Amino acid sequence: MSQLDAATSSPTWRTQEILIGGLQHAAGVTLVLTAWVLVFTDHARAAGSALVPGLLIVTLYGANQIRFRAVLERAVLIVGAWTLVAPWALGFVANDGATWAHVALGGVAIATAVALLRTARRP
Repeated sequence: MSQLDAATSSPTWRTQEILIGGLQHAAGVTLVLTAWVLVFTDHARAAGSALVPGLLIVTLYGANQIRFRAVLERAVLIVGAWTLVAPWALGFVANDGATWAHVALGGVAIATAVALLRTARRP
């Protein structure tokens, strides 16, 4: 029995996985909603930068519910890191609302991915 199988059989691990995963899903949905708001305020670059990572996070979260895969959490980690640096990389850092939304939600995506990876590794 591998460590991952032992960890998934623990009821405590499952509860933590659901709570952390719910937070990760909420971050993805919030990014999609942020994109929707930014479109109406004529910030197309910031909206696109929020929409794509938001959809990716929601999709990866959904795929991860079928069976936990560390590679999917690592992908969420990468998407979260991109979301975190996107305001500077794409040049919309002057828009405070978009910048803080990207920084906060990117940070949540990174934190939840790291937490799920650590929780899965725990014996």
